[in-house]
Amino acid sequence: MAEENSGPSFFTGLLLGTIIGAVLGLVFAPQPGEKTREQLRSKADEFISLGKSAWEEGKEAASQKRDELKAKLDRARGKLD
Repeated sequence: MAEENSGPSFFTGLLLGTIIGAVLGLVFAPQPGEKTREQLRSKADEFISLGKSAWEEGKEAASQKRDELKAKLDRARGKLD
């Protein structure tokens, strides 16, 4: 069976890569303080949005897996009866 490349590890990597990219961008392209603070606020909003999206997708994936497992268990119980 093929292993899927999705789920929590994918979103964790995506979030971590985004954070590292933003920090490196600020370090290597310095700007005046107000502009930097504005960019940090913007990036923080993006990270929060990404985190919320990842959380919702993770909840949905877990719910789907739970439903699949429940259906398999119900079928197995039906075969035993």
